[in-house]
Amino acid sequence: MSLQFNINASEVVHFTNKLEKLPRTALPNAVRGTLNSLAFDVKKDTMLKQSKRFINRDKNFFKANSRVEMARGNSVESMASKNGFLATGKTKNNKAVDELEQQEHGGKINDRSLIPLKSARVSKSGRRKVAPRNRLSRLNIRTVVKTSDAPGKTSAVRFRQTIIMVGKGGVFQSTWKGRNIVWRVNSLNRSSNGRFKLTALYSYKRGRTVNISRATHFMEKATAKTMLKANDIFEKEAKRQFEKHLA
Repeated sequence: MSLQFNINASEVVHFTNKLEKLPRTALPNAVRGTLNSLAFDVKKDTMLKQSKRFINRDKNFFKANSRVEMARGNSVESMASKNGFLATGKTKNNKAVDELEQQEHGGKINDRSLIPLKSARVSKSGRRKVAPRNRLSRLNIRTVVKTSDAPGKTSAVRFRQTIIMVGKGGVFQSTWKGRNIVWRVNSLNRSSNGRFKLTALYSYKRGRTVNISRATHFMEKATAKTMLKANDIFEKEAKRQFEKHLA
């Protein structure tokens, strides 16, 4: 059995001539475009999908705080694009951005002395953000009165004295069921059952750290998903260079 393989030599020569006309920047341009497209795909698609594993109290948090550092130059060997997180603008002091590394790799999150309770959040939901009036920026935590410093022979007396001293809208700290709680006084008038009208805002433990024992690797997984598209994206960028220079 014989096989015949026909080659149109004139077309091969014609295509070779076209390739020789490509500028030296064509390949770097295609590679650069591919790297940047991959980085933006992580930001706009796969990272957002992976972020759904978190309790996301701010729908725009991941999109607003992620940044792309685009690939530049013409050296293919050193060319790189990056995607990461950086707190800017209103989130400049947002610790959640800084803590994403611990969420990714595991480890300890320091300086969590104050943790907001559900009653401090919008609609008292653990999935919602802290209500504006209950945010630490609105509360002068450093000057919060402690019931243990109030006058009185019993804890009940010291508790009542503290509430009267800080007044309506005031904030104080007291031990409740074995935990230190920061409270707001809603009214000096008691409810029908004789209890003071208070809102528990934060649990407090000085120097507390939170251990992230189970790393999420959410960015690693997002990048792996995006890299499945790499061949198709490079083909698209390469075709763009051919159409631009050889049309």
